[in-house]
Amino acid sequence: MDAEPGPRHTDGAYDPDAVAKAHAIYTPFMLSFYDRIVHGLSNRFAWRCPTERLTQLYAANLSANHLEAGVGTGLFIERAGRAAFDRLVLLDVNENCLAVAGKRLARFSPRSWRANLLAPLERPNGLGASPFDSVGLTYVLHCLPGTMAEKLGVIDRLQPLMRPRGPLFGATILGRDIGPNGTARALLALYNGKGVFNNRRDDLDGLTRGLEQRFATVEIQTHGLVALFRAA
Repeated sequence: MDAEPGPRHTDGAYDPDAVAKAHAIYTPFMLSFYDRIVHGLSNRFAWRCPTERLTQLYAANLSANHLEAGVGTGLFIERAGRAAFDRLVLLDVNENCLAVAGKRLARFSPRSWRANLLAPLERPNGLGASPFDSVGLTYVLHCLPGTMAEKLGVIDRLQPLMRPRGPLFGATILGRDIGPNGTARALLALYNGKGVFNNRRDDLDGLTRGLEQRFATVEIQTHGLVALFRAA
């Protein structure tokens, strides 16, 4: 699948089929070995950003009042070293990811919020009305259909949920101007072909410009194909 925007409805919203294709792979079976494949192998050998780098990002920025937008398996929160949370909310469009991450992080009593980040966010009852002190957005942007400018509209929906000085942090796999090795080229072709990734035109300049338009302070580091960012 190309990185051009997916099919749209006349109101400008993304076609649900494009969103469904991006997260359909996250079945209970696939999630049972996701950490070994992605965090154990792909991060180090294909994307050239060891999982420890991502864990360090969480350890430095994760607050006691946190919203995780795109939860994966909950691994980064688990490894960040925080002993407790005042409030931990897990947001994802995929109910399997919410179930796996919720079970992994059960000792923190997380609350789940099933929502599509490409649509308006309506906070359900029971999550509390106060803003979050930190928001995580890791390995989400490279999956979303659209240009980088369109993808970063996700942040426009997350910012109203944040305290003004709280950080939004995370990481994304770039697809342009990145010098991939053979393994990365093969995986990028496979994942983009299946619509799991939509990042062929995602580059560092587009990410930087989009964050700087929205935040006063932006820090970005690249490790291999991965851009790690913090904005506040």
